[in-house]
Formats: sequence, structure tokens, C-alpha cells
Amino acid sequence: MSTRVIYYFIYRGGRAPFVRFAVIDQCVTSISAFAFERNGNLLDVQLHNFVDTIETHAFCLCSSLTHMVMLGVKNVDYSAFYACWELSCVEFGKNLETIGESAFDQCTSLRHIKMPNVLRIGLRAFQDCAVTELDLPLGLEVVEGQAFGGCQSLTRVSMPLKGGMIQDGAFISCSRLVRIDLIGGIHDFVSSLHLEEWKDTMKAEIDRINQDLPLSSVRGVDKTTAIQEWMQSVLDSSEQYKVAHYAMLKECMSVLELAVWRANIVEAEKEREIDNKKKKKKAVAATPSVSLEEILSETLKIDNEWSFRQAQRGGSIEVVIQNVLPYLMCTKLDECRQE
Repeated sequence: MSTRVIYYFIYRGGRAPFVRFAVIDQCVTSISAFAFERNGNLLDVQLHNFVDTIETHAFCLCSSLTHMVMLGVKNVDYSAFYACWELSCVEFGKNLETIGESAFDQCTSLRHIKMPNVLRIGLRAFQDCAVTELDLPLGLEVVEGQAFGGCQSLTRVSMPLKGGMIQDGAFISCSRLVRIDLIGGIHDFVSSLHLEEWKDTMKAEIDRINQDLPLSSVRGVDKTTAIQEWMQSVLDSSEQYKVAHYAMLKECMSVLELAVWRANIVEAEKEREIDNKKKKKKAVAATPSVSLEEILSETLKIDNEWSFRQAQRGGSIEVVIQNVLPYLMCTKLDECRQE
């Protein structure tokens, strides 16, 4: 019985020979431009976590390469994996910053893309790939034109809400794209809104894109344009409600301050009236012609008058404390969570 031996080529830089298996040496931090270009026999490449750059055309037209794990890579340069037709899975780590122009263009079998972090996705970076679902990270700043153009299997994208992040044509010819899920603080913001009417309106606006996208092709509207207009609308609405929310908060704080001020006045009046009541009792007691029944009647009258004033003046403070203070505390907690 024969044992199959697999030989790995140790890559230390420059142009590599046409090998089937390669291990990147620990001394290498950048895969050189054109290093493995047009190597149709290359099946597997093992990168260590200190490789931070895949240079121009490094793996271009490596038609047998099926997967790449690049946990330490920060930058993938122009056409680094162009037309790697059998490449089905790529996995990056948290160091990733840039996917360059046409980096994975024409990787027509690429279905799984794991990017826990990336700042910029360049022109045609994943054009005509086979990805079905796409999770874009919270730190993403820009998706350039045709970055996912022609990804006809793409049905769902999750992404952060940022103005100008999606550039023209980023999702052109993605005919099956029907769902966008927003990530980040927008949902916490909606939950923090004081009025249920505001919450319902914002939730409806956020979900509107999932009603419009399935119909955009029928209406002849480019999906990228529909996404751009919707994102701006959500941003505008959130800003409008943020202003209204803080205006209401300011008003409630003013009402609370006024209520506390009135409570202090009531307390001062109470003390003053108690003093007056004591003085009247002494004055009545000093008058021999006044009967005991008259003293009791006068005392009861003063007590009833104080109770009536307290009910009239103190009711508002109880209402304010009961309804406004919990709202203020809830809002303050929401601000702390967002920070």
C-alpha cells in the first residue's frame, strides 16, 4: 500500500515556481506582486498571521485555488485574486482595512466572504461573485462603484447606516437582492424615542427598503440608487426625531425644575402658616371672652384651609415626579449605553 506524500513549497518572496502547495515563510510579511500569477496548479496556500499585504496580481488566475485564510492581512491590492474561478471561500481577520480594485473580480465561485472588519471596498472588488448573503462590518466607510456588481445570487446584505457609504453602482445588476438589514446603534436609538408614534414611524421607514427592493427591477429603478435614497431618508428622519426628542427632554426638565421650585414655595408657606396658626391660638387663648368651641372652630378652619392649598399646589409636583422623572432617567441610561 503506497502513501501519498504532499510536498509544500516554502515561499520566501519574489516570483514562485508553479507548485501545488505553498507555505509562506515566517520572514515574509507581504506576498509579492505576481508571485503566484497564472499558476493553474496551485491548490493550497498557508499564510501565517504576520502577512499583512497581498500585492497586485499575487494570485491572479490561480484557477485551482479553492479557499484562502488571511487572518493577519490588512490590504489586498489591485486584482490580487482576479479570476480565481474555483475560489469559494475567503476569510479575513480583524486587521483588514482595504479590499482593492478588482481584488476578487470574476471569482465566479466565491460564495462565502468573512470580513469582521474592513474600511474600504474598492471598485469592482467582488464583481460577478457568487455570494448569496453579505455581512458588512460596522467600521466600513465606503463601498465603491460596482464593488458587488453582477452578484446575481446575492439576496441579503447587512450593513451599518452611514451617509455616502454606498457609492453609485455598488450593487448594480444584483437582480435577486431583496433585503437590507441595518446593524449598529440605529435600533437602540429608535427604542429610546419617547413617543410610540415616533418609534412606529422609524421602524416602518427602516423596513421600507425591504418592500421596495423586490419591486425595483419591475419599476426600472437601480437597486443601488434605491438603497442610497433610503439610507439618506432614514438618516434624515432619525435626525428630525433626535431634535424633537431632545426638545421634549428640555421641556420636561423645565417642568420638573418649575415643579420643584413650586414645592419649595409650598413648603415655605406651610411653615409660615403653621407659625401664624400658633400665633392665632395664643391670641385666642389670651382673649377671655372667646369660648372653647370658638377656639376649636378656628383651628379646624385653619387646618382645612391648609389642606385645600396643599391639594391644589402639591398635585402638579406629584404628577411631574411620577411621569417626567422616570422618562429622564430612562433617557440618561440610553445616552450612557450609546456612549
